[in-house]
Amino acid sequence: MFKPFSMLNSITDLTIKDLKELNITTIMTDLDNTLIPWNSDEYTLTLRKWLLEMDRNGIKVLVVSNNSYERVEKAVSGLDIEIVARAKKPLPFEINKYIQSHNLSKDSILFVGDQVMTDVFVGNIAGLKTILVKPLVDTDEFKTRINRQMERPILKMHRILDKKLNWKDSLHDKH
Repeated sequence: MFKPFSMLNSITDLTIKDLKELNITTIMTDLDNTLIPWNSDEYTLTLRKWLLEMDRNGIKVLVVSNNSYERVEKAVSGLDIEIVARAKKPLPFEINKYIQSHNLSKDSILFVGDQVMTDVFVGNIAGLKTILVKPLVDTDEFKTRINRQMERPILKMHRILDKKLNWKDSLHDKH
């Protein structure tokens, strides 16, 4: 339940080619330390360009966050992106409700986040492919620091058991 499908340095390392090969039409992504730093409302030009490329190619991106709607809306202001706030991760109920209400196939959805204990876990128990990305900044909220301490040995174990599970620049990177 805690093993990601793959591990990337950044969400923007996901390419249209990779997503098309996996038949992905929807990316559900965490907000804090995945799209923007947890302690900021600023997104990068690189992220904005990546989101525009996703949109031009028919890939829907939506933020699934435990934050309030107001916090998420402020953080993604100016971006054409849907929001599922107060998602209660790692519980899958809000994600499953969204999938059912939008009549989506779980095989066409990728869940991306920076935490094993919430993002990878919720994506896996919801039946989605999961991508773990490196946190955008080295600091974390207090509650996230606790999760990080628990996830380190889990990730280490998975990486020992699966030699292909390493940080990559793309899904095609063999390192």
